[in-house]
Amino acid sequence: MGVVMGLPSILLVDDKQDVLAGLKAELTKLLPAEAVEIRTWVPDSEDEDEPDAAFDARVDDDTVLVATDYDLTGNGITGLFGLTIVGWCQSRSIPVGDFSRGHTNELPDEPNLFELRVPPNDVEGAQFIASAFRGFESIRHALKNDPQIMPARGGSLSGALARLLGRPNLDDQFALYMSKLGAANAALLQQLRDFGSAAKPPTEEQKVRVVTYVLGHVLLNSILKFPGPLLSSEALCAYAATANAESNVLDGVFSDCRYEGPFSESARFYWREDADVVLYEAGKSLSEADFDGFGDFNRAALEILLERALTRHVCQRDGCRGEKGGFLCPFTHRPVCERSDCSVLSSGWIPQGADLSRVERTYYDEWAPLLGL
Repeated sequence: MGVVMGLPSILLVDDKQDVLAGLKAELTKLLPAEAVEIRTWVPDSEDEDEPDAAFDARVDDDTVLVATDYDLTGNGITGLFGLTIVGWCQSRSIPVGDFSRGHTNELPDEPNLFELRVPPNDVEGAQFIASAFRGFESIRHALKNDPQIMPARGGSLSGALARLLGRPNLDDQFALYMSKLGAANAALLQQLRDFGSAAKPPTEEQKVRVVTYVLGHVLLNSILKFPGPLLSSEALCAYAATANAESNVLDGVFSDCRYEGPFSESARFYWREDADVVLYEAGKSLSEADFDGFGDFNRAALEILLERALTRHVCQRDGCRGEKGGFLCPFTHRPVCERSDCSVLSSGWIPQGADLSRVERTYYDEWAPLLGL
C-alpha cells in the first residue's frame, strides 16, 4: 500500500476509482508530496468481512483528514456508507468530510459542528480539502511544538485556542462558542470520559489529537461562520452597513486587520477588535449619540475616511432602505440591524459568542414555527 510513516496524510474513500483519481490529481496540484501523503481506498468485496480493519490499515496517528463519499457499496461490499466512515473517524478524533455527489439533496446545507462538507466537484473539493488539511495540521503542529498552548490540567480549550491565535484576551468569548461541545459529539464525550477513567493516562499524542480535533472544528464551523470576534468579508460589509460590492474597498482599509491563522486561506477574515480601532480613528469627529446604531456610525466613519458615500445594501424596510446594519444573518447572508422587524436574536440558531450574528426576521418567521421554536 506504500504508506509513509511519520508523514501527515489524507485518506480519500470512494467506490469509484476514477472519482478518487480525479480528486487526488487536483489535490497533488495544491499539496506538495513532501508535505503530505494522499492515500486512497476503494472498498470492495475483499473488505466485506472486516471493513473496519481495512480502514484502520489506512489511517494512523499522522492522518490529519479523511474525505469520503456517501455510498460505498458499488464494488460488492454491502452496508458500507459514508456515515460509517464518519463514525469511525469521530471515535478516533480524525476530522472527516463528505464529498457525496449523488446524495447532496439528502444532506442539510449546513454541516454539524463536527462535520465537514466538501464541495462535490474535483477542483472546489480539492481546494476545500487542502485548506482544511493545512488548517488542522497547523493547529496540530502548534500544539505539538509549543507546550504552553496546550490546556493544562484544569485549563480550558477556549484558552488554548486564544493562545494559539495570539489573542489571549478573547478566551471568554471563545468559551461561549464551546458551551455545547458535549452535546454535539457523543463519541468525543465518550473519549474524554475514557481518558478520565483509564488506569493509564492518555499520551501527549492522544491529547494533541483530541484538542486539534475540537479546536479545528470550532474554529472552522462556528467561529469563522458566525460573526463575533472574527468577521468574514461579507460580515465586515454588514458591520459597516454597506453592500458586498464594497468588499474589496474595505479590504484595503482593513488590510492590517486581516486574520492569518488556521483556515484563513479559504476566505478573507478580519479581527473585529482591530477593525474597531480603525473605525474609531476614522470617526473621531462623530458622536455615537447621533446615530441609531453602531452600523450607522461605522458607515459614517468610513465615508469620512473614503471621502465618498458607501453603496447601500438591499433592504426594503421602511426607515432603512439599505442604510442600517451592523449584524449579518448567517442563513440569508444579508446585513440586518437590531430592529425587531429586521432581525431576531435566536440563541437556539446561533452560537453564544457570535454577537454580530442575528437571524433575519422574515427567515425566522418562516422557519421557526416548523421547528417548534
